[in-house]
Amino acid sequence: MDPVGARSALRAGRWREAATGFAALTAGDATAEDHEGLAQAAWWLDDAELALSAREAAYRSYRTSGDVRGAARAAAALAHDSVLFGAGVAVGRGWLARATDLLGGRTDVPEAGWLAVRRAELALALDHDPDAALDAATTAQQIGTRTADGDLVVVAQALAGLARVGRGEVTAGMELLDAASAAATAGDVEDLMWMGKVCCWLITACQEAHDLDRAREWCVRVAEICERRDLEPLFLVCRTRYASVLLAQGEISEAEASLTRVLDRLEHSRRETRDEAVRLLGELRRRQGRLAEAEMLLQQASSYPGAMTGLAQVRLAAGDADGAWSIISELLRAPGHPWEKVDVLAVAVAAGIAAGHHDEAREAAARLRALAATVGTDFLRGTSAAAEARLCEPVEALPHQQAAVRHLHDARLPLDEAECRLDLAETLLALGDTSAARRHAAAALTTLETLQSGPALDRARAILGARSDPLTPRQSEVLRLLARGLTNAEIAVALQLSEHTVHRHVANIYLTLGLRSRAAAATYAAGRGLR
Repeated sequence: MDPVGARSALRAGRWREAATGFAALTAGDATAEDHEGLAQAAWWLDDAELALSAREAAYRSYRTSGDVRGAARAAAALAHDSVLFGAGVAVGRGWLARATDLLGGRTDVPEAGWLAVRRAELALALDHDPDAALDAATTAQQIGTRTADGDLVVVAQALAGLARVGRGEVTAGMELLDAASAAATAGDVEDLMWMGKVCCWLITACQEAHDLDRAREWCVRVAEICERRDLEPLFLVCRTRYASVLLAQGEISEAEASLTRVLDRLEHSRRETRDEAVRLLGELRRRQGRLAEAEMLLQQASSYPGAMTGLAQVRLAAGDADGAWSIISELLRAPGHPWEKVDVLAVAVAAGIAAGHHDEAREAAARLRALAATVGTDFLRGTSAAAEARLCEPVEALPHQQAAVRHLHDARLPLDEAECRLDLAETLLALGDTSAARRHAAAALTTLETLQSGPALDRARAILGARSDPLTPRQSEVLRLLARGLTNAEIAVALQLSEHTVHRHVANIYLTLGLRSRAAAATYAAGRGLR
């Protein structure tokens, strides 16, 4: 195959044909562009060794020919791909520095804009620094406009949107990402790799903001394009992200099937997509109460964001509060933007209370409260309210739990909503409102049954298995009169019982309800409408 045929196959997304054609060319007197083409085809075929070696060959060829801009472009691509394929963070940073040195501060060529794009990508992936990423993306967009590079303008717009979401500017960030993704999927971005990345960034932002309806819509759109154009790596990323949406929305069997297919196809891959799929399967097993499997999977994916938070939850569910706190306290100290620590902070409240670190738990709840006030999404409001409830006695916890259920329902997070409903149901039981407790537990059970097993499911069934009224009919009559202020002697006359029998009924009422005084019994009765 000649160079024209190989490039035509690459543009059309016929990756194996393109790889075969470019490989034949590179066996002889190949150009730097031929090596770049081979690297691009290998990237899509998930062949890490070939992709990296071909990129390095392209870099050397550009350097030999004196093409500084081409060498800088190859070095910038190597910066990202070295991290993507596990060649090492230090290696990736080295290539980024090399590309920067080659361009020498120029801002009048597209390569400078693409270098800024790579800088933004690594600022988010490695440094968790959305401010630096936004600065780099803004620079890239300006250079793209000046040099009339349409792909660069759209890609930079998408990265700016992702960075804004990372800063907690969810609405503004999503608007940028929606616009960029619409342009990319409509064909305004010629390079299929960058088209795919734009869409992946949008879905990533949806996950961070827990905007699951938006994520679902874009996952379906991207999957259609992937199947039509044979974009295997992008398809697998999309299916993995889609599985996370399915899991969060309680569609357990569909999520598990999707993750299993992804892991089968990525068995030997070095991409982080595999770690993400392993983490999600670990999270699914945790919710099902299969803690040994969950721990094994989460340990395998320990380098992927969120895996260690899930591992702390596994330890907490297993009764190892100190182990859970050890993990969470380390995550709290790690660098990162506050918006990225929402899940860590939520677990920190539960683990802190369980391990006796009450001051730290209160501090974590306060940080969640501040984020909820600043960002204002239903997910954050619900998560913050649930954390506040953990720090309160039942009467004070009730309005926080009701708010958590309401916000998580509006956020379309049924599994999280169901767990909050169970907290609310247990509080209602403690306050004597058995009817409302059973209603919330029944609603939770309907959602949780898709898990088939797990501690949350057991809690729901336990609440529904409790007696609707802990008192006997006679005890309820005694309590009603006691709440009116009658003495034991007066109750005995009213019910035609001996005073000794009434005294025994009152003692049993105290024991059954966990009360210690007539005043507490009167309060309980008032709450149940017995007065």
